[in-house]
Amino acid sequence: MVAIVGAGLESVIIAIALTYWAQYARLIRGQILMLKNETYVEATRSLGATDFTILFKHLFPNAIAPVIVAATIGIGQAIVLEATLGFLGVGAQPPIPSWGAMMSNGTAYLFISPWVIIFPGLAMMVTVIGFNLFGDALVDIMDIREDTLK
Repeated sequence: MVAIVGAGLESVIIAIALTYWAQYARLIRGQILMLKNETYVEATRSLGATDFTILFKHLFPNAIAPVIVAATIGIGQAIVLEATLGFLGVGAQPPIPSWGAMMSNGTAYLFISPWVIIFPGLAMMVTVIGFNLFGDALVDIMDIREDTLK
């Protein structure tokens, strides 16, 4: 996608959004389909609530927790994807910083000064692990079953 549209930050954002939106749409659809058969939805419907009210006041608030958890875990994947595009030269263009572009520029100095590649890679690794641990903690805090994230 980025190769077709062209290099740049906007292209990277569009490519990442187009890559991941279906995953989140399927997740929230599955949650809504699971929750619409719950007793409280039937009780709300019997009290005269409209479909719009049921959807936005009851179903979406109860279905959003797994989406938030999946998004925090997906942030790590998006960071790696952006760094990969930056490394290939089709990501964010200078003067916008990118860990992938930093590592790509450092390949010429790999044997002279390897820290030019090591430190951006370590920073990216720590950030991705941090977001994954944060998402894992959210799973525990929000008491979400493992089968809802797959």
